[in-house]
Amino acid sequence: MSEIISPDNTELLSCILMDVKNRSYIDVVRDVQQQLSSSPDQIEVPIQHHFAPGVYMRQMDAAAGTLVVSKMHRTEHMNILLKGSLTVATENGIELLKAPAVIKSMPGTKRIGYFHEDSSWITIHPTSDTDLEKIEQQVIVPDDEIDQFLASLPNRLKEIESCLGQQCRLSHH
Repeated sequence: MSEIISPDNTELLSCILMDVKNRSYIDVVRDVQQQLSSSPDQIEVPIQHHFAPGVYMRQMDAAAGTLVVSKMHRTEHMNILLKGSLTVATENGIELLKAPAVIKSMPGTKRIGYFHEDSSWITIHPTSDTDLEKIEQQVIVPDDEIDQFLASLPNRLKEIESCLGQQCRLSHH
């Protein structure tokens, strides 16, 4: 993708999600993730790790024009869009986020984001561990366990199903 899509134009993510009424959101995300992982244009997004007593923060610095599929998290946690802007799609719909923004994520959330400008996104997790492998095991749902994990969240599944095909908005707290 050589041209940056304007924040006013949600066409890209709308196209990605156009058939969400007929398919589960997670199936749409898997398709996008598969396309990105098999693309010869795939880039590494820089990640920085920050630690404080009882807190782990993961900072992703995405360049303008980057399309990212997030990992699914096991726990409720906070995110900060420190700088930049992106159009983000979740099971709740499509929304333009502009920094500074604080976003609360619930267990089972997996996002697709298109960054309109150079941006920094920080995910904040409570943990006393500093070993990145251990932290990832605690907070990330492996791709091959997503269906089982989502099935363990009956209230979340009902919420997702009720939002499919509707204009639901992300929670901002």
